[in-house]
Amino acid sequence: MKTMDALAQESLALRARYDEEPSHTDHVAALAAQIFDGLRPWHGYGSRPRELLQSAALLHDIGWSQSPGGKGHHKWSARLIQDYAWKNLTPEEVPLVAQIARYHRKAPPQPDHAEFYALKAVAQKSVMILGGILRIADGLDRTHTGKVARVEASVTNEAILVRVVPAGTWNAERVTFEMKSDMLQMASQRPIHCEEMKV
Repeated sequence: MKTMDALAQESLALRARYDEEPSHTDHVAALAAQIFDGLRPWHGYGSRPRELLQSAALLHDIGWSQSPGGKGHHKWSARLIQDYAWKNLTPEEVPLVAQIARYHRKAPPQPDHAEFYALKAVAQKSVMILGGILRIADGLDRTHTGKVARVEASVTNEAILVRVVPAGTWNAERVTFEMKSDMLQMASQRPIHCEEMKV
């Protein structure tokens, strides 16, 4: 079994302070990794961006601790990540992880989102791709009940396809996928489709 990397361990320690539903963020992190791996032929990212995505996925809901009703919790998650004294993220990586987590919900980057536009162009591109992946993975666990057991993602010049292995009725997840595929669609310049895998 692969040993967990230091960043994942540190992310789990931070999550333990704030997240009362770790089963959801564990599942989202697993789905996000599966999508990331399937789309490697397109994005070409190596192991470190995958680790940054995993960190953001594990921490994307810690903002609920600061906003019990959930309003604005994505922004709180980003703030908590930004303000943490990281040992296993560089100063350049901290805002990257914060912004990936921030865009798991609500609108993709908008002209008035100062924190996003403070990033260098290459980092903005990473947020669009990794944040877009996290957004879809979170949508595929909309009910927080693991209705999507796993996914396989693939890419062609024409489209991105996410194939779902369900563990029950996943109607809510399907609807949310359609809503939250916008950011990755913008990043990839391709339509994104979702279908159930026959197993």
